[in-house]
Amino acid sequence: MDEFERHGIEVVSGRDACARALRSPELTSDPGGGSPSVLLRDGAEHTRLRAVLREIIAGVEPFPEPLRAGIETTVAGLGTSFDLVRDFARPVAGAVTSAVLGVPLDDVFLDHLEATTANLDVSGGTDRAGQASAFRLAVQLSRTPAGPGGLTALREAHAAGRLDDDELALNPVVLAHAAYENSLNFLACAGLELANSGPRSVRELVTAICPARYVLRFGPDGPVAISLAGGLPFGLGRHACPGSGVAVAEGEIALTALAKVLAGGCRVGEVRWKTHPVFHGLEKAVVTLASGNR
Repeated sequence: MDEFERHGIEVVSGRDACARALRSPELTSDPGGGSPSVLLRDGAEHTRLRAVLREIIAGVEPFPEPLRAGIETTVAGLGTSFDLVRDFARPVAGAVTSAVLGVPLDDVFLDHLEATTANLDVSGGTDRAGQASAFRLAVQLSRTPAGPGGLTALREAHAAGRLDDDELALNPVVLAHAAYENSLNFLACAGLELANSGPRSVRELVTAICPARYVLRFGPDGPVAISLAGGLPFGLGRHACPGSGVAVAEGEIALTALAKVLAGGCRVGEVRWKTHPVFHGLEKAVVTLASGNR
């Protein structure tokens, strides 16, 4: 919250107040400047872009069986000591993001994806490294051959006149970031909860962890940061997360598989947390299974 206050951003907290703010017609996601990102649009333009992205997300609903099997295999293959971020959450979130886009994603791509800040940079876009990473990914995706999936669907929407050139360039990165960042942070944090406290439901965990702690809106009196940490992990209203069903299914599959790995007991070693004011997540959390568990 101090980070927001330093930049003169009002903070709204408490579930009822946040729900009202998320539904308020007086608060917009559009700061002006004509961004092509669906995250920074409202009204008819947001509705149009959101409809295209929602069609893409529907392509992984219900969760594809090969993707489920791949996640279960990845988690079952964890060694006797592993990092919940690099070895568990990252490959799972990367696989789902790859399936959503319909393109293979390597570690370099994921590194740049983690460096992007989307519209959640508190200081209003001064993170040049994050902007550079987003631009690099936009260029890379524009040149990438794609199979069935989100990238092809976006190109088809552009050919049909549903997206303009700038929207086609940026929104694949927005889609990738949305599919990857929150899943990465949630899965690692939820894995730590399982290691420390035992099984809990995914819906309970996603509310308790809330990997995206705030969303930014703009009103007559300036920017407003609305907390999602009071029981609104997927937001509410016209900008509610359109991929919440996929996120919950991903979590259920990956965390069920992880619970089996941890069933014989474990010890949690080095734990380091991220410090981003919006994204709540781990940098590292090492888990070592009990002797003879694997």
